[in-house]
Amino acid sequence: MKCNRIDVSMGGCWSGISRFNSDASNNDWSVKMVKNLLLIIMLVTISFTGRAQGRQVLSLDGEWEFAIDSLNKGVEENWQTGISDESLKIVTVPHTWNIEDGTEDYAGWAWYQKEIEIPQDWKNKNIRLKFGAVYHDAVIYINGEKAGENLDAGYTPFTIDISELVVLGSKNTIVVAVNNEFSETNFPYKRSFDWVNDGGITRSVSLEVTGKPSLRYVHVTPELNLQDSTGTAKIACKLWEDGIKRVKLSFVFKNKISNEIIHSEEKELKVNNGVFVNSVDAGKIQPWHFDSPNLYELKTSIISKDKITDSETSVFGFKKVEIKGESLLLNGEVVRLPGIEYMPGSSPVYGIAEPKSYMDSIVRTMKDLNICITRFHWQQDDYMLSLMDQYGILVQEELPWWQNPAGLTPELMNTAKKQLGDMIEAHYNHPSVFSWGISNEVNGETDREKYIQLRDFVRGLDSSRFVTIVSNRIWQKKENDETLLCDIPTWNEYIGTWHGKDRNKLPGKLDTVKMAIGDRPLLITENGLCEPAITGGDARRIDDMLFHTKEWRSQPYIIGYIYFCLSDYRTQMGEEGFGKYRIRRHGITDVFLNPKPSYSVLKQIASPIEITKVERVDNSTAAIEIAIKDDIPSYALRGYSLEYKSIEGDLCQIDLPVLMPGDTFSTDLEMVNASFSFRILRPNGFCVIEY
Repeated sequence: MKCNRIDVSMGGCWSGISRFNSDASNNDWSVKMVKNLLLIIMLVTISFTGRAQGRQVLSLDGEWEFAIDSLNKGVEENWQTGISDESLKIVTVPHTWNIEDGTEDYAGWAWYQKEIEIPQDWKNKNIRLKFGAVYHDAVIYINGEKAGENLDAGYTPFTIDISELVVLGSKNTIVVAVNNEFSETNFPYKRSFDWVNDGGITRSVSLEVTGKPSLRYVHVTPELNLQDSTGTAKIACKLWEDGIKRVKLSFVFKNKISNEIIHSEEKELKVNNGVFVNSVDAGKIQPWHFDSPNLYELKTSIISKDKITDSETSVFGFKKVEIKGESLLLNGEVVRLPGIEYMPGSSPVYGIAEPKSYMDSIVRTMKDLNICITRFHWQQDDYMLSLMDQYGILVQEELPWWQNPAGLTPELMNTAKKQLGDMIEAHYNHPSVFSWGISNEVNGETDREKYIQLRDFVRGLDSSRFVTIVSNRIWQKKENDETLLCDIPTWNEYIGTWHGKDRNKLPGKLDTVKMAIGDRPLLITENGLCEPAITGGDARRIDDMLFHTKEWRSQPYIIGYIYFCLSDYRTQMGEEGFGKYRIRRHGITDVFLNPKPSYSVLKQIASPIEITKVERVDNSTAAIEIAIKDDIPSYALRGYSLEYKSIEGDLCQIDLPVLMPGDTFSTDLEMVNASFSFRILRPNGFCVIEY
């Protein structure tokens, strides 16, 4: 036990203390220092020989001019050459017009424009615009000339090459025409989606300037050897330029937390099926885990004529997620995980154009709830997934195909493949992503062959992760349910609410589902209570939550659940409210993240620890005992600590031993405060439970 004089309030759990502690290496300190010093000298030498140019990234976030085009007159009036309309105003990008007075429900065309200065010294450079997302159709013009478009893909990033259209040494005008009309060629399809239809340049925009050749992407596939905790990173680099058969690349691989350089090399590679492939032996590594989200970084640079023409930094982590029989294994250990889903765009203050600080508050709230796993109905901002990487939450990211249509036209198949391909290309390196989802709530009579085609298409792009189809009727369709075509059978389980009034039928439904899936696991991908469609308020939500989680915990083949959902959420099909306040009251917090009583209940249910005894030994000592749960959640606890304040106000810490599911731990709190208050923290500082 360690006690230090620190002024820290014990009033409530901490929801996000960064305490990323690196384990001490067994290697000799002086050898590591010499090795790192030599690598640093080499990199500095490269810099001073004129190589360190690489990629320049300039943010175009901030003020843009904007006008709604409700009469569809923009093209006729040549707005692509400059918007001339009395409604023109200044907005801040990222932006959505659907949280602004008068346009909350507007679905149609709108236009953005911005002037940028292009320096003369960018001659012979690649100049590209990168959009984090524009919902859902975007046509981009430079100085009145069409530069490109991105259609039927409102949540994935895209890049437009504007090198040949800009005027060097002068101001240039970017105009973006955006459309969010409900569409038969887009996913989400028509009005078949239960979230917002927020239109606009909804994510960050940047200008990327490189030499030639340049990198389109660098994909890192980490492989973890569980026998000796070593890792190998397989690297695939794709260029923007076609026809290049050979390229010289520099790779600098390091621990992102400690900045220790693990490997550095220059290598000339030949193209292989359109990509340049390399492999790096990482040696001993620290695996990525939701309790210890260890991250690594790879800087890849192209060297041409002794100059760096482009470079990209990739962040990744080493983990191994497997299905063995009825069990889910993370890094070789069986786990059963609690989760929750968040619906981005729920805040009426920001809409879908959420700032980074707000995304951070969402992920920290999830961690405060003891959440280990989540899913998203549609593709997310890269920054949101980076937070999941950093804080430690496993993610299933999905194509926004919800219920309808049951069958896909050739045009919709192309849309599905484009969106899935863009999603996987952009988010391939995120260690938090464990699964790609093809669709949510299979509805009606489907063409199973189309699902098989999409499953195989995804596997062809990424064989290192699971592919799933989310079901809501497996208890009816049984062995014919499309969810069984993929890696993990799933179920949006609403027995007693959306699916019948009698929740007591759930045990029988679970027996039916078990017979359908056989010796495979089941992931509960949704359950919750939506007011006012389902009456009873938060009191019923709590009662229902306790009933369903008890049933899931009792079934060993259920590997986890994802409760729905974190907050009441804005949705174009909401039962209550108007405009930007049109919502579904489905959350354990309101739209402003103010917690309801059900918040605390779910936090306790999702805690891996139960406090089973607190007794007074004498006037200054308390005997406590904790038990490690062995249902859901169920996982090993490493690096946890117990903290309390002493009578004198010192902060005392007890490091807990490694605790396995089913274990108990007892200790005495000496010189404990009069209220016997204490809390237990995860390795990264989030509070698990407090007394």
